[in-house]
Amino acid sequence: MLLTSISDPQVYSIICYVIAGFSLPIHLFGGFCILFKTPEIMHSTKWALFNLHVWSSILDLSLSLFAQPFFCTPTFSGLSLGVLKWVGIPTEVLVLVISTIFMLVPISIILMFENRYFILFVRNDSWRYLRYPFLIINYIIGITVCIPAYLNIPKDQNSVRRILFDMYPQACEQVTDKSKILVMSLVDNTSAVQNSLTLIVLIEIIVFAVLLRVKINKAIKNIHSSVSRDTLKKQKRFMNALKIQIAIPIAIIFFPAAGGAILASQSSSQQGVDNLLNLITSVHGVLSTILMVYLQKPYREVFRSMFCGWRKQVEMKSPRIFSASRH
Repeated sequence: MLLTSISDPQVYSIICYVIAGFSLPIHLFGGFCILFKTPEIMHSTKWALFNLHVWSSILDLSLSLFAQPFFCTPTFSGLSLGVLKWVGIPTEVLVLVISTIFMLVPISIILMFENRYFILFVRNDSWRYLRYPFLIINYIIGITVCIPAYLNIPKDQNSVRRILFDMYPQACEQVTDKSKILVMSLVDNTSAVQNSLTLIVLIEIIVFAVLLRVKINKAIKNIHSSVSRDTLKKQKRFMNALKIQIAIPIAIIFFPAAGGAILASQSSSQQGVDNLLNLITSVHGVLSTILMVYLQKPYREVFRSMFCGWRKQVEMKSPRIFSASRH
């Protein structure tokens, strides 16, 4: 029932707008905390954390508000249902932008871990000369890896659409205006190079996460000063919280996608399965923000002071209001 319902473009779009309405204030609050409430001990991480937060938020809102990509399963085609369709931005441009953002999110995670590794352990090492080329290369990869697929989008969309729907007559059955559908390819055009680069990015994240854990544990054991030990322990707690903040949203993206193919093959509504996975992906950033606020004590205290404190004030004032009304 659920899969059948979200297979409808209108229902899917409404759910996306609801998610966007829920996500936007949370993203804004998370950005506010990072920019204005980051404590001094986390100051060196501030901009790397904000960079990650921005790209995660943009990815969320691109999927739920701006673009709302609706893929015509099982083909490599789809259309945009989001607000940007009213501006007249071509669907192929939106595809390129969202694909690029998908790559920039894990690269921002690399930047975050590399920043911690550099600040804590190799600030005076030769890595300080290599880190900028390393980061620049990663960003170049993220920005350019999806361009070949964009350039290979067929120009004669009318002819390609006819071929596509001859091959898959059931694709996007509930889309009334088939002329809005963009056919990206008649076959899977994901190259081995793209898959390899994506794998390299994931390996880099794991390497930096492991390096940080090993280095911090080793440093804590070797330091005899209680002040330095306490500082490192705070950094360790911060990194552990950061790993959870990052790991769970990544799991939300990759595990459903991995199981999606199996679920889709066993379901009569493959379109619904893919739409459900897209909806889950569109909340990865907001979940990351919620975890950040919950796990990082400074941000958690800001939340409590702004919202829980306000609630207490209302509760304290309410008896006076009622007592005054009785007189």
